[in-house]
Amino acid sequence: MNFRSEPTDLRVLLVEDDFASVSMFTDILKIHFGFEICSVNTLEEASNKLESFSPELLILDINLPDGNSINFLKELYQKGFPEFKVIFTTAYANYAVEAFRLSALDFLLKPIAPQNLIASVKKVLKNISSENYKKQLETLFLNDRQPKDKKIVLKTQDDIHVVALQDIIHAQADNNYTIFYLTNLKKVLVSKPLKKFENDLSKYGFLRTHQSHLINSAHILSYHRKKQCVVLHGDIEVPVAQNRKQILLNFFN
Repeated sequence: MNFRSEPTDLRVLLVEDDFASVSMFTDILKIHFGFEICSVNTLEEASNKLESFSPELLILDINLPDGNSINFLKELYQKGFPEFKVIFTTAYANYAVEAFRLSALDFLLKPIAPQNLIASVKKVLKNISSENYKKQLETLFLNDRQPKDKKIVLKTQDDIHVVALQDIIHAQADNNYTIFYLTNLKKVLVSKPLKKFENDLSKYGFLRTHQSHLINSAHILSYHRKKQCVVLHGDIEVPVAQNRKQILLNFFN
């Protein structure tokens, strides 16, 4: 049965040293999308194929026998920005995964379900001509190199913003959107719910004090017990819900 729903002549370079993964990826990408696939199992082979094959999409395992594919991609970037998109794969849920999330780049955690691979590829096809991809790659390289000085990619309808976490004062829910308030007095409206950012930012000192508010603890000035609110830099008052009060008190303790 032919499941191909989005035929295309997109060229894909698959860099993977696990035979079972290569077989699964190749079958799905050919049957479902009709891609032209070239697979190699080392970064050296990948480097040799780039010029002759001219891929538009790279699917890169992070840890390969001859090195780390993030460093490999960084070297390509320094030689001249590559004209391809990237989906990373990894079997290790370490800090690098957080770097991908903050950079808004696609990664797949092994073992990979076919539907997750298909979803990631569809996202790439949707944004194949995006001019903002360079900023996302820069953010990944920066987060991978400086795990203590993180940045996050915030996508709006018209623009993409690369923002240092320390420059975010707080974020506020607005239905299925999130408004970020920054130290330069700018506001950034992102079409993702606050819950998504709570999951990504909680490990970096961000606290959910209310159903509608996520604050950066680095910007806390004081806590008013009577008013049940926390005061942030710029004299911004953010409410503290009764069921979130203990979280804030634990932070102070």
